[in-house]
Amino acid sequence: MIKTVKIAITVGALLLSGQALAQKAGQTRAEAQAASAKKFRNLDADGNGKGSPAELLAFMTKAAEKRGETMDQAKVDRRLKRLDTDGDGNVSAAELAAEDLAKFDKADVNKNGVIDADEAVQ
Repeated sequence: MIKTVKIAITVGALLLSGQALAQKAGQTRAEAQAASAKKFRNLDADGNGKGSPAELLAFMTKAAEKRGETMDQAKVDRRLKRLDTDGDGNVSAAELAAEDLAKFDKADVNKNGVIDADEAVQ
């Protein structure tokens, strides 16, 4: 129970900060996937299933402000270009999940489906 609460708090903090979802000890791949889906729901402000460039700008700006940073259009444009693998000019839940889960898979060096303490980014 305590571990579940700890993971939920960690995932929540990561969502608020805009940091990578998959780099904390104890997180499973399924939890990373669920966190990515929640992150997309926060990104997709109008709920149409597509994260528009304007929504991405708002989402990234809010995350940067929470970290005490600023966001510029060039960073948003680079992120959109990286995420938008189908070239439709928007970000889909699948495109965001692909990036988030790729980060998880990279961090999960031993490929056991869990970010172990020695794999976690400090």
